[in-house]
Amino acid sequence: MKKHNTKRIIELLEQTDWMFETNNFERHLVDVEVQPEGQEELTALVIPSLNYKELTIKLYPYFWELSLEKQREALLHEMVHVITHESKMIASNLLEGEFHTLKEIKDINEKETSAITHLLDSLLRGYIKYAKRAYKDYLKKK
Repeated sequence: MKKHNTKRIIELLEQTDWMFETNNFERHLVDVEVQPEGQEELTALVIPSLNYKELTIKLYPYFWELSLEKQREALLHEMVHVITHESKMIASNLLEGEFHTLKEIKDINEKETSAITHLLDSLLRGYIKYAKRAYKDYLKKK
């Protein structure tokens, strides 16, 4: 299997991790060798462990076929999943018969909404220039 250079990915994650409240997470990148059957356009998959402050990002073969712009967008998409992870888990739990109180659901929804609001507010006010620079630098030749 071809060894892919993940340096630019690591740099982007390190320089933007505070935006997703993952700056104190241990990160793992996994270069998956085989594209899952029936998921030809799957680029990446984030597996956050919020309790243990770990983040695993699986990179599928299709990821490496994308332009750097599309790779960057795929990574951003996966990091947003970290913010919305808890509400996804509530929905998954419901399907498995595990119920949550209305207060739990509202609290998680408020937490996620606040995180997204803070992120958007910071972007729109221009407070996160270094994150914007990191996003741009992903496209630079390395």
